[in-house]
Amino acid sequence: MAKKSLVDLSMTGESDIEIQQQQLNYEQASIARQESVPIQNGNIIYKLVDTKRKGRVYIDGIDDVINPKTGRQERIWLLSGANSIWSSELTEILQDKDYVRTNRRSLQFEGGILRVPRWDTLAIEFITNCRHFIDNPSRRTGSKFEFFEHNPQKQAKAALDREMLELDMATEAKVMPIDKAKKLASFFGIVFYDELGMPKADDAIRRELMLFAKRDPQRFKANIDSKEVEISYLIRRCILDAKIDLGGASGNITFANGGFICKLPLSRKAPEYLLEFAMTNSPEGRSFLDELERISK
Repeated sequence: MAKKSLVDLSMTGESDIEIQQQQLNYEQASIARQESVPIQNGNIIYKLVDTKRKGRVYIDGIDDVINPKTGRQERIWLLSGANSIWSSELTEILQDKDYVRTNRRSLQFEGGILRVPRWDTLAIEFITNCRHFIDNPSRRTGSKFEFFEHNPQKQAKAALDREMLELDMATEAKVMPIDKAKKLASFFGIVFYDELGMPKADDAIRRELMLFAKRDPQRFKANIDSKEVEISYLIRRCILDAKIDLGGASGNITFANGGFICKLPLSRKAPEYLLEFAMTNSPEGRSFLDELERISK
C-alpha cells in the first residue's frame, strides 16, 4: 500500500510514473535498511592485553616508532584534520603549536576495549604503527598498554592450528625411533630415573616426551633434528661415562685424561654451559667439540 504522502502527491497533479518511481525508491530504501550491516560491524575492535586494568585507559596520540618505509625512527601524531601521521609529512601543521595542542587525539579504552570506525583511517594507521600494538612487526619494545586486534576468525584459526600442531608433535614423539626420542628427552630435561633411582622403561620416557611435545610443540618441533640436541646428548653421555670431569669446587672442567676444557662460571650448570661452549665458533670451542665427538665414539 502506498504511503499517505504518495497519495497526496497524486492529488496535486503528479503523474502515475512519478508516483511509481517514488514508491520504488521508498521500497528500495526499506530493503537497504533491512539488509544494512549492524553498526558494530563497522568498527575494528582492539583489546588490552592486561585484562586487569579497569575503567578508562588513555593512550596519547604521539609515539616514536620505526617508519616501515624508511627503516628509521620517526615520530607519529594522531591529529584531527591531518592527512598523515608522520612528522615528515606534517611539517607545516607541527609548526602551529596551538593547533597541535587542541587537535591531538588519544586512544580511549573503555573496560579494556577500543572501537575504531573503519572510516577513521588515520587512527587505524596510527594504531598499526604504534609501539603498543603487538601485531606491529616493526615495534622495538613493548609497553604496559599493549593491545591487539580482536579478530574472532583469526584467533579461532590460530587456536585450531595450535591444537593440530600439538597433536602432530605428540604423534611425532610417539613414532620416532627410541634412540632419537631419548636424545630429545635428555635435551628437554626429562629424567631417566624414577624417585627410587630405578631406570625408567623406554615406554615411560616416550610418554613423558609425548606430553612435553603437546605442552610445548613449537620448541619440540624446532629441535627435532637440531645440532644442539646431538651435542647436548654427547656431553651428558661423556659426563655419565666419566670421560669429562666437572672438577668439583675448583670449577675446572677437564677431560678424563687431564686435558683442560674450560672453567665453569658460578651459578651455571655444567651441561648447559658446555653446550654453549661447544656451539661457539672460537678455536677453543671447535677443539672441544672435535675431542667430544672423538671420545664419544
